This record gives sequence, C-alpha cells and structure tokens, in this order.
Amino acid sequence: MANRCARAFAGYLNRATPGYLIFFVTPFCPCRCKMCFNRQAIDNAAHRNILSLDEISRFSKNFPGLHQINFSGGEPLMRADFPEIMREFYLNSGTRFFTVPTSSAQPQRYEAAVRKCLDYCPDAWIRITQSVDAVGSLHDEIRQRPGLFECVADLNARLEALCAVYPNLSVGMATVFSKFNAAHSYELLDYAYAHYKFVDFGALYVRGQTSEKEAKNVEAAEFVKFQAECLRRRKANKTAARSFSDRAFSAVNRTVSQYVMRAAVHREYIMPCHAGRRMIVMDDEGSLQPCEVLEDMIKDGLIDIPSGGFGNIREFGYDVRRALATPRAREINRRIVDLKCHCTFECAIAVNTIYNFRAWPRILKNFLSL
Repeated sequence: MANRCARAFAGYLNRATPGYLIFFVTPFCPCRCKMCFNRQAIDNAAHRNILSLDEISRFSKNFPGLHQINFSGGEPLMRADFPEIMREFYLNSGTRFFTVPTSSAQPQRYEAAVRKCLDYCPDAWIRITQSVDAVGSLHDEIRQRPGLFECVADLNARLEALCAVYPNLSVGMATVFSKFNAAHSYELLDYAYAHYKFVDFGALYVRGQTSEKEAKNVEAAEFVKFQAECLRRRKANKTAARSFSDRAFSAVNRTVSQYVMRAAVHREYIMPCHAGRRMIVMDDEGSLQPCEVLEDMIKDGLIDIPSGGFGNIREFGYDVRRALATPRAREINRRIVDLKCHCTFECAIAVNTIYNFRAWPRILKNFLSL
C-alpha cells in the first residue's frame, strides 16, 4: 500500500501531464438506459473505429504520471481485453488507482474480469462501482434490460467474496438521480443498505444530452435533499471504509458531493476548473477533450468556446503531451479558467477538489469522520 500511495503522489506532483484520465474504453453496452448521455456512440458501436490494445499500450507508454483512471463506456467489463488494458496503464503509466463503473449485467463474466485485473495489478487500488437506480422491475425498465436487478445482487455477492481475498478491491454503489427514479430514491437507499455490501452509496446528478429528454426533468432541490441523506447514511455507516484507500476515496467523494449540492442549487462558481490540464477525457476512438460535458455546455450557450475537442490521439503519435501542447488545446484550457467554467460533473469537481489546497481541510475533516 505504501508503494501504491508513493506512486500516486509522484503522479500527482507530475504536472507535465494530466494526473486523471476518463477513458470511454468501449461503446458496447448491454443496456439502453433512459438517462444515458452517451447513447449515440452506444447505438453505433459496431461502426466505430475503436482503439486496439496495441494502440492503448502505445498511449500508456507516453503518459507518465497518470495516477488515476476512471473507465467508462459502454460497459467497460464487456471488453474482452479489459484486464490487459488496465495492466498496460499499471505497468507503463504507473497508475495505481482505477475506478470501473458497471451495470452488473453479466455477473460471472464480470467477476472473472475483475479477478484478472486484481491479479495483473497487485499494488493497485481498484474500485468497482455498481449502478442501481431502483428496486425490482423499475430498475430493469430504466436500464432497459430485463433481469438486471437480480444481476446486481449476484455480482455484489461475487465482489464481496473477492474482497475477502483481495484487500485492494473496493466496491461502491451509485444511482443516477433522474426523473425516472426520483420518487423512489429513498426506497432504493433503504434497500441497498439492507441487501448489498459496499463502501459507500452515492447519487449522480443526471447530465448531458440524455437518451430520453424528460430524464432531466427533476428539481435540483430534490437531488440535494437525497444527496444529503446519502451523506448522512455514509457517516453513520462506520464499518464500511475498510482500508486507508477506501477512507481517502470516500472522504474525497463526500467533499465532492457537498460541492455538487451547492453547484446544483445555486449554479455557483466554487473553484477553478482543471479540466484539460489535470484531467483529460478520451473516447473509444481516441478523441480527446478536457471534459465530457463541455461540448454540451457550448451548445447550450453556457460558455463561449469555439470547440471542446483537442483532436484524436492517433494524430499525435499516441502522445498526450503533444496533444496538449497545440495552440488549440492551450486556448481551450485558457478559456476554461478565464471564463470560470463550472458545472455539476462529479469527476471534474473531484479533480478540482484534489488540486485545490483550500479544499484539503474539508477533505481531512471528512476523512477523520469516517
């Protein structure tokens, strides 16, 4: 664990490259969620020019100091070579913190993939976050996948068994708070704490161009009230955070949730955004951007930036440093800071929190309360 933290801290101090990557590793997904913001890529998955394992390996070798990756998709664990992809970043980029969201749709297959990841990356802290949006058939309806709710319980039990063998595995639960489940959110929270094993349970505020537009027809005040209850439950659940890494991650998550609640209700600018400098997003085809919601903000007229994209990693010889050194990238990043870009995107706020020393006392307070 000490080596893991040392590697992560070295990556944090390396300002030559972003320390945090969101990687949409595959567009393939077993679900067609009503609140999905990446539906266009998912619906056209068979026709996309997805990065190969060899290309990803080349990319990882040109990305030193990458201390954390948040995989996304699609369903990351559906990709047959996903464990090998994680290993490439572990060996080549020195990455020691990985987060992987999952729909839980194929419990046996996903358990095998997670076990392989743990074997390949013994010094990494690997967080698997299971998505659950309602109890019973309503969850299946929201995710458009019959039988999915039972799969969540199945995979949760399998992951709990793995936790007994692999101390570097962490399991979380998360729900996307939308029009489709807002009225049932407290029922879900009660059910989750009664039936699942996890370190913490969090709520994500619905965002982006959702598959069904009405998904975003939910009051910010409702989300904040529910998020506050999630935080209260986390604080009361003293036995959840098992390791130092679990506690640190939960402390950051709690701090981020508090900032997101303020941003959702008041739409206020809280701190400078580090998207494009400390955080970068790459899709399955290699397109780079500072933030996955920036293009939507541009389209909605919320920020005056001509384009939110840096180009494709293939154009830069798979070297993120070359991609970020272009005049275009520098201009986008300058405008993000100068125009005080802000939103409710949890990953971006997490990066901003970690790289803002003024937020550290709050993180420490939350850490000590766990």
